[in-house]
Amino acid sequence: MLRGFVRWWVPELPRARVAWVRAALAVMAVIDIRLFLNSTDDRAGTPEFFAPVVVARWLHLPPVTDEIAAALFVGVHVGAAAVVVGGFRRLPALVQNLGSVLLAVAFGLWAVWAMSYGYVSHDHMAITVGLLVLATAGTARYGGGDAADTAAGWPLRMVQVLTVMTYAGSVLAKYVISGGSLLRWASSGTLAWSFIRRPNDLNQMLVTHAWLLRAAQWGGLLLELCSPLVFLLRRPWLALAIGAFLSFHLVTFLLLGIHFLPTVICWTAFMPLERLPGWVRERRWSPSGTRAAVDRAA
Repeated sequence: MLRGFVRWWVPELPRARVAWVRAALAVMAVIDIRLFLNSTDDRAGTPEFFAPVVVARWLHLPPVTDEIAAALFVGVHVGAAAVVVGGFRRLPALVQNLGSVLLAVAFGLWAVWAMSYGYVSHDHMAITVGLLVLATAGTARYGGGDAADTAAGWPLRMVQVLTVMTYAGSVLAKYVISGGSLLRWASSGTLAWSFIRRPNDLNQMLVTHAWLLRAAQWGGLLLELCSPLVFLLRRPWLALAIGAFLSFHLVTFLLLGIHFLPTVICWTAFMPLERLPGWVRERRWSPSGTRAAVDRAA
């Protein structure tokens, strides 16, 4: 039993998947600090609003300054670039390894400072900790195939667990906010209030349909409650489950403008991205692929 427990937490997973997931999270980190998580830069001139979260207190961080924000901004970009290009075989492994450490530290500090000015965004847990644990995986190349080991498996499993914990944490938040009753939350007017607070053409057509909104609340709650079950699924059911969660985020974006992209990107840890180069080669060089290319040219 103990061996099975350890094997689950430290599985052998493809090393090439580390390269792809690391690159996906790196690109997301750059987009994040530029478009979404920009309070670290914006709050440099308002130290009076600094309310350090637990990690910030552990690290004895002062209020952010313009110089610190600029250094972290550059660190995230340089680290992300090194991670993305370092996945190719022609570049030295040191590029990728140093880049992943720089990215993890710079983005982690950026996120901690951003969360210390009044709002903690729980959709950043998986990507922030994920970049830290992926930095421990060592060298990983995009074209590494299915070669697997535990050094790659543990950080990928951690990203998977943290991704699922985001939904479990959301259920816990609903439980606390509702005064200890998920039934009360699911039967409340939460979505109606959200639609009124964030009006758009689509949600205003639904805001008066109470039964539909309550059904949506029940569906979202059940989806979050069932999130740990993804670890029991295998293809194609796992793909369907991931599709359900991604569809859930698409709907919340269309209805409320809430995207959760940092968490969405972390679902790549479940995907067999290591097969992507082989799939592309087969499509490019197979007789059917060649025939299709000839037909398009004609």
